Amino acid sequence: MAFTEDSQRFSFLYNGLSFWSLNPAVRTERRGDGLVSEYTLPDGLKATNILREYPEFGAYEWVTWFENTGDAPSGILSEVYDCDIELPFAHDEPLRASAYIPDAEKDMKIYSPAGSVWKSDEFACNADEFFDNRYVRHIYPGNVRHYKCDGGRSSDGTAPFFNIFRQNQGVIFAIGWTGQWNCSIARSEDSVAVKTKIEDTHFRLYPGEKIRTSSFVLMRYTGDVIDSQNQWRRLVKARFSLVGSQGRPNELPLCASLWGGMSTKGMIERIETIRKNRLPFEYIWMDAGWHGASDKESPDEFEGDWWMQAGDWRVNPNHHPDGLLQVRQAIEEAGMKFILWFEPERAVRGMPAVREHPDYFLVSPDGRDVSVLLNLGNEEAWRYCFDTLSNVIETLRVDCYRQDFNFSPLKYWHAADADDRRGITEIKHIMGLYRLWDALLEKFPHLLIDNCASGGRRIDIETLRRSVPLWRSDFQCSANFPIEGTQAHHLGFGSWMPYSGTGSGREWGGSYRIRSVYAGGLTTNYCYSERSAFGENPALLDWLRQYGAEYLRVRPYFSADLYPLTDSTDLKGAWLAVQYNRPEQEDGIVQVFKRASSPYTAAVFPLRGLDGCKTYVFTDADNGETFEAAGSELAACGLKIEIPGANVAKLYFYQAKKIPRNA
Repeated sequence: MAFTEDSQRFSFLYNGLSFWSLNPAVRTERRGDGLVSEYTLPDGLKATNILREYPEFGAYEWVTWFENTGDAPSGILSEVYDCDIELPFAHDEPLRASAYIPDAEKDMKIYSPAGSVWKSDEFACNADEFFDNRYVRHIYPGNVRHYKCDGGRSSDGTAPFFNIFRQNQGVIFAIGWTGQWNCSIARSEDSVAVKTKIEDTHFRLYPGEKIRTSSFVLMRYTGDVIDSQNQWRRLVKARFSLVGSQGRPNELPLCASLWGGMSTKGMIERIETIRKNRLPFEYIWMDAGWHGASDKESPDEFEGDWWMQAGDWRVNPNHHPDGLLQVRQAIEEAGMKFILWFEPERAVRGMPAVREHPDYFLVSPDGRDVSVLLNLGNEEAWRYCFDTLSNVIETLRVDCYRQDFNFSPLKYWHAADADDRRGITEIKHIMGLYRLWDALLEKFPHLLIDNCASGGRRIDIETLRRSVPLWRSDFQCSANFPIEGTQAHHLGFGSWMPYSGTGSGREWGGSYRIRSVYAGGLTTNYCYSERSAFGENPALLDWLRQYGAEYLRVRPYFSADLYPLTDSTDLKGAWLAVQYNRPEQEDGIVQVFKRASSPYTAAVFPLRGLDGCKTYVFTDADNGETFEAAGSELAACGLKIEIPGANVAKLYFYQAKKIPRNA
């Protein structure tokens, strides 16, 4: 389908009637790499649809703006579908009653990844899940499937990414909205209809008022699902990521994290240990607890009342008398950069800003809620937020701004809406969020934004284009979280984004656990708490040097093409393996994890993306031993790995063998 030829990519009702039935005046022009189409009604309502094309990926993106150019309130806009399209697929007959279940290989499948919910299957999807005597993620002619996120955070419960596949063709699409989205997928015999929207919209616009709604990114493909996901990863990397853009880092950081409530003295001691022992950390990651005015000690996240200080973004003078300036100086002298945590959208009742400017905040309909929501749709509240963040970023020379968001905003938005303005509070808040991040990125050209929301609960195509999820899941919050879950996350999150980060926990020793958390970015927690000593164990320091150096060597591969070599699972009796391949450099890595209760001592993994006419040299990261194999053999027969022990992580580098010039 050529979307440049069909301008009706969206739909809505205007005073209960289809907008298209009202015959709006149309003006369309090509601008750069896309089209801008304006549709205007006699009363002054204007809808502007902006389409961009990414022909090298077979992809399109569009967003619609609505503006009241008249001098009176507009009519009611409702059922605003930012995507309303029909995609042709090969003909399929309706499903008929039979003693046999359908052929899974011929069915149409919907890959709809789970969101971030503190589980091991985050951002993963078993499209062939069989339950209640049916394939619950297959869709047949006459079926409709419905999807939405939970509570107003875009990847809470369900993530806003989809891959519809049938017999060597398909489409991947993403909903660009960091609030409460809704999606329906309806199947007919010859097509699939996709409709997406902000979930609850029923509003009029005031004179001069202009808003945008959710964006939509679509990519058609032929081939299998794994190749399609790599095509998508390449699209996101090239067109929807700031990593590697001018002035910003080419890779995500390797961090040492510090609890923000520990004393300045404790922080400086840990930074000095890193410097003196030449540990390869690139950033100091300062977590929550550094702000407010509490006089209670908070040496780690389980002590003090730091969570009651949200909304007071002054450096705590009781923990940091000089406002963290000595800490920042120590970070610079150690040759590192600085990540600082905030949660600017949440405040606790009684904080100074809430007392002084109650009009900046939205309250919950439940009077027992202690938290209030900063209304980023309020211009004065937005300016207060931007100025507050800018001041701290500038004063402390912050290199990476970390924004967290630890509660569900939907009920706050709904409670603030008038009957004829349903959806407006949410829309203006999300517009304010995008504007906030865009303004910070413009003011600080070096800045990286880390997007966190109780882990990865606010990941969508609009946040990916402005930020990176360095802490993609709160699954890793516990000091000794089940590491097999993080192994599985690599395949889930990795299928949808080339850049994301994970955490180490606090257990150390050997290679199994640390290699399990290698990702695009890595945050370590070995010096996190002031209750534990750091620097007194030479064995730990040697271990950090060894595996820190290894991590920096493998890090560039995690944004390359990803090939799962096993299913994504956290079962202790299974192996998990993954290949990252860089065809341009003719190299890659293979990671293999043999878990505690696996009864198998060997496995064979067919590799992908290799040149069948070339020979590849493999190097074992543990002992430096090498072996060779032909690309054709690795694809047809596979790479055989033997592991006699349990809880073993193997890492292999491979490179196409160079052909001598005189050969």
